[in-house]
Amino acid sequence: MEFFKTPNFDYISKRRIFFGLSGVLAVATVLSLVIKGPNFSIDFTGGTLIQGFFKNPEPLEKVRAALDGAQLGGAELQSVPFHNAVIIRYKSGELGKEQMASQVTQALAKAFPDNPFEIERVEFVGPVVGQHLVKQAFYAILFSLLGIVIYVAFRFKNWIWGFSGVFALAHDVFLTVGFMSITGREMSLTAIAALLTLAGYSINDTIVIFDRIRENLRARRKEPLDVLINRSCNETLSRTIITSLTVFMVLLSLLFFGGEVIRDFAAALTFGVVVGSYSTIFIATPMVYLWQMKRSRPLR
Repeated sequence: MEFFKTPNFDYISKRRIFFGLSGVLAVATVLSLVIKGPNFSIDFTGGTLIQGFFKNPEPLEKVRAALDGAQLGGAELQSVPFHNAVIIRYKSGELGKEQMASQVTQALAKAFPDNPFEIERVEFVGPVVGQHLVKQAFYAILFSLLGIVIYVAFRFKNWIWGFSGVFALAHDVFLTVGFMSITGREMSLTAIAALLTLAGYSINDTIVIFDRIRENLRARRKEPLDVLINRSCNETLSRTIITSLTVFMVLLSLLFFGGEVIRDFAAALTFGVVVGSYSTIFIATPMVYLWQMKRSRPLR
């Protein structure tokens, strides 16, 4: 427990190492997005929707295992409440919707011989997220980030605080998108929800440390800025670790025991919480330090 009572790490002097690490991760993200591209789900690409029902309800895990065993994996499954129906969605592929429905029926008939799967409807569905919605989302995020910059700049009486906080937020979201791309996880509406959740978590964590720095700036006016920032980060370190660790443990539970439906959501947030805690201390606060030193005296 002595570690939490009196931490004394020098974060500022190691800033170049962590800037370099973030740069490497950013380059890996760009390369993955350019070479592989995001693995967009049916929400973005459109595809085939197959709805049918079992005489007796079957767990989605067994249905998914049956489709995977018949080389028909990659489906998005959804159960229909109060009805034994299952909705199966596939991205647009080489097979037509009738062929896909036939193969699904055969696979499920083989897996559940005493509980046949009867098709109710087969249709092609367009992408839920169209170009118009993407454009609206882009403007919403842009104006939200601008609002954060303005609010934090007003609260801390300097725009660099807001810019540093938003930069750390964008850093976290961008690297999480890279993680999703590198690991081949689907970019669905659920994953987008995870990214937005991460953005809120990241900026909140950053504001807490910024607030402590501002308090120490008032109380310790004669203390060198690097010492003061290190002190502030060390004073909030136990809070950062405990908060992040509790969230991390919950997300690990969702990742391993939450099922296939929310696995991508949990994976994105699990990675995001780690990188979000890292960026607050090693990216956002050194940026404030560099700017303040540039205005007042030469960099060390």
